[in-house]
Amino acid sequence: MIDPINIYFSIPATDHLGKNTVTGKVRFLDSSVEISWRLLGSIFTGGKGEMKIIDIPYGEIESVEVEKSWFSIKKIILRISNPQLVNEIPNIKMGKMSLLIDKRSKEDVSKLSLLIDFKRSEFILDQHEKRLKMLKESE
Repeated sequence: MIDPINIYFSIPATDHLGKNTVTGKVRFLDSSVEISWRLLGSIFTGGKGEMKIIDIPYGEIESVEVEKSWFSIKKIILRISNPQLVNEIPNIKMGKMSLLIDKRSKEDVSKLSLLIDFKRSEFILDQHEKRLKMLKESE
């Protein structure tokens, strides 16, 4: 059992009115990655959208990159192998999530790469064991 890593993020809008600005939290849990997100209101609509949650198995995470500026971590880039899992979130292209990191999450980001590598290797090992078991049963 691991302690969850919580990373608060935003995805800036691509339009000039700021209609599709996304804020949320990525939780790296023991068995999966949980993305909670919502749209912020534009200057015309105001308010916040409904919070939505997406659960992604570790096996669907292709890679995690940490992008740093001079003195701090600026953003993380998550690549999801099945883009349909995150296609509902605005400003995501082909499963590539570019997340600007909130200041309160800077410390947790440093733990992230090791955790993702470990969880992906666990998932791959489980998949190999399942295949071996099916091969043995079919003999």
